[in-house]
Amino acid sequence: MPIFRSSVARTSSFVPLEMPGPAQGSGLRSSLIGAADGLAFSLPVGIGCVTLIFSHIGLELLPAGVFALLLSMAWIHFTTALHSRPVLFGARFFEATTLGAMLQQMIAAMPGWQLQNTTGTRLALLCLVGATAGVAVGVLYLVRADRFTRLIPSPVFAGFSNSIAVALFVSQSQALWDLVANSATLAPVMSISAAVLVTAMGLRYLRPRWPATTIALGVGLALGLLWFSAGQAPRTIGTFGWPSVLPVTLADFASLRDPKVQNWPVAAAVLTNGVILGAMIFINTTMAAEMMAQQDGRRPPRGRATLVTAIGVGLSGLIGSAPVSGSMNASMIGARSAPLSTTMVVSFGFFVVAIYFSGVIGLVPLAAICAGLLCEAWFMVDRKSLGLLRDWLLKRPVAANGREDLALIVTVTASAVILNMVAAVFVGLLFGLIVFAARNARRPVRNLWTGAQLTSNCARSRGDLRLLAEHGPSIHIVELDGDLFFGAVDSLERGLDQSLQGATALVIDWSRVRHIDTSVVGSFVQFERRAHARGVAPIHAGCGNQPELAAVLVQHLPHVRQAPDLDRALEQAENDVLLLRGDPEPTDKTGMMESASLFTGMDAEERSVLESAMPQKVYRTGEVILQAGDLGDELMIVLQGSGNVVLPQTNGTDVRLAGVRGGATLGDIAFLDRTRRSATVIAAEDTTVAILRRETYDKICITHPRLVQVLLTNIALNLAVRLRHTNRLALSRQSSA
Repeated sequence: MPIFRSSVARTSSFVPLEMPGPAQGSGLRSSLIGAADGLAFSLPVGIGCVTLIFSHIGLELLPAGVFALLLSMAWIHFTTALHSRPVLFGARFFEATTLGAMLQQMIAAMPGWQLQNTTGTRLALLCLVGATAGVAVGVLYLVRADRFTRLIPSPVFAGFSNSIAVALFVSQSQALWDLVANSATLAPVMSISAAVLVTAMGLRYLRPRWPATTIALGVGLALGLLWFSAGQAPRTIGTFGWPSVLPVTLADFASLRDPKVQNWPVAAAVLTNGVILGAMIFINTTMAAEMMAQQDGRRPPRGRATLVTAIGVGLSGLIGSAPVSGSMNASMIGARSAPLSTTMVVSFGFFVVAIYFSGVIGLVPLAAICAGLLCEAWFMVDRKSLGLLRDWLLKRPVAANGREDLALIVTVTASAVILNMVAAVFVGLLFGLIVFAARNARRPVRNLWTGAQLTSNCARSRGDLRLLAEHGPSIHIVELDGDLFFGAVDSLERGLDQSLQGATALVIDWSRVRHIDTSVVGSFVQFERRAHARGVAPIHAGCGNQPELAAVLVQHLPHVRQAPDLDRALEQAENDVLLLRGDPEPTDKTGMMESASLFTGMDAEERSVLESAMPQKVYRTGEVILQAGDLGDELMIVLQGSGNVVLPQTNGTDVRLAGVRGGATLGDIAFLDRTRRSATVIAAEDTTVAILRRETYDKICITHPRLVQVLLTNIALNLAVRLRHTNRLALSRQSSA
C-alpha cells in the first residue's frame, strides 16, 4: 500500500489532500458542506479527465463527454449510498491518461484492422473498453483481489503520479499553444490562462483548504463572460444549456461488424485494455475504501454492494463516460466536515445533478481548463522522489531502500514519457514485484539471537539460572520473516548455516512467515540433516497459528520438533542445555529439597526442621497447583515435574505467561506481601511440590528465628537473581539492536 501523507502542498492523484481531523461535525448541515467540499475538489479533475480522453476522439464532442461523466457520477453515488462503507467517486487522472493512451494505440491500429478512422468508431471503442472495465471490476471483487492491492509498493504510485504530471504538462502545454495559435486574438486566451494559473497556485499555497482549481475555473469563467460581452468570445467546452446527447448514442457500433474488419485483433485489444482499465479502477476504489476504513473502523463493502459498484462502473463506461472510481481525495476532503454517510453521498449526487441543470459548465473556456490542468500537473509531482533525486545527483548519502524507490519511480516515469501510460503500468507493477521479491529474498532471516539475548519466561532455580547465564550464548535463535520462496533459498541457507556455528541448541521462529514454497521446504530438509549431524536438534516455534505451514513441515520432516510459541521453544532449548551442561538430577526427594535454593546457608538441623515443616504433594497432569485470586498463604518449591503459569480470560480461555520447572519457587511474592495470586499455575505433567503454609511459617518465626532469617534472605536472593537476569537480558538486547 502506498504511504499516505497529509501535506497539502505535496499531494498527488494517489495521496489524499488532507486527513480528516477531530473537528468533524454531525447532522445534515455538516454532511451537505462535506458533499459540496468534496465535489468542489473532484469536479475540475473530472472535467480535465474528459478533456484528456476526448482530445483523442474529437473536442467537438466534449459536451457529450461532460454530460456522460456527470450522469455517471450522479448514478453511482445514488446506487452506492447505502453501502456499509460509503466513499465519494470521481474521475481520476490515473485512469484517464491510461485510457487516452489506449485510445491512441487503438486509433493507430485501425488501418491494420480494416476499420475506418471515424469519430463514431472511436466512440464505439471507448464505450466497449469502458463496459469491459466494469466487468473486470466485478470479477476482481468476486475473487477478493483486494487482498493483493496492498502489496503494490508505494513508489509505483509515486511513479504513476510523476508520469501523469509529465503527461499533463506536455499535453496541456500543446493544447494551450494550439488555442493561442488558432485564436483570432491572443488577449482572451492569455488573460484567462494567466488568471487561472495565478489563482490556483496562490490559493493552493495560501489557502490550502480551499478548492483552488475550482475557484480558479470560476475566475476563468467570469473572465470568459467578460470577453464574450466585449465581443471576443473565447472557445468554450460547449454552450449554455443542458447537453442531452450521450457519446454512446453517437457511437458507430455497426462499423465494427463490417465483414472486412479483423474481429479478433479488435476484440483482443478491447478485452486487454478493458481488463487493465478495470484493474486500475478496482485498485483505486479499494484503496479509497480501505483508507476511509482506517479512519472510522467501518470495513469495506462485500457481496452485493461490490456488485452494485461494478455495475455502476460498467454502465458509466458503456455510455462513454470518463472512468469513475473511488476517490481518496474527494472522500478525505468530504470527511473533514462530517463522517462519510448516506446523507453525504446522496447530497453529492444531487449537487452533481444541480450542476448539470445549471448549464454553466458549457461556458467554461478551454483556456481555463488547460491552465487548470497545468496547475494539477504541478500539484501531482511527488516531492519526496524529487528530494531523493536531488540527493542522488548531489552525491549525498541515500539509504538502500531510498535508492530502490528512486530507481522504481524513475523507471515508471520514463516508461510513461518514452512509451505510454499503459506501458508504465506494466513496468511499474513488474518492477515493484521484482523489488518486493528482491527485498524478501535478501532478508529471509530477520534476526539471529542467542540465549544471552532471549530467554524463556520459565521460573527456575538459582543454580539453573547460573548455568544458563554461562551457557546461554550457545542457544541460537533464528527469526524468519516474509514470504519464503525459491529466490530466498541462498540467503536463507547462509543464515541457517551461520546459526549452527557454536550452537548446542537451536530455535527457529516461524511466527513472521506468511508463505513457504517447496524449494524452501527442500532446503530445510537438508538443513535438518546437517544440524543433526552436528548434534543439534532444531526446535520450530510459531507454526501453531499457521496450520498449513505446520502441515508442510510435518509432511516433509516427520520427526521435527515443534513448540506452540517462541517462549516454549526457548524453554525446551534451555532444558537441552541444562541436560547437557548441568549435574544429573538427584532421584530422591530429600536430596532435591536440599539442593533447592531456599535451603542455601542452612545447617543440617535447620534443613531438617524446614523439610519436616514442608509436606509434599503430587499434582497430576492438568491439575491446578495455584489458583489466581486465592490468598497467598502458601510458598511452594517444585521438586519434580513442570507447570504452566496462565492468566485466565473472561472468554474462558487461558493465556500462557511462563513455565516452571524443578527447583523453582512458587508464590513467593504473594506469600511475602500477603496479597492474592495474580495468575494460575497448572501442572504440565505429574508434579511434586513441597509446601510451606503460613501458620507453619509463623510458628518457625518464634521457634527458629535464625532459620527464618536465612529463609527470607534466600527468597530475596531468588528475586534478585531473577531481576538481574531480566536486566542482563535487556542490556544484551539493547547492545545488539
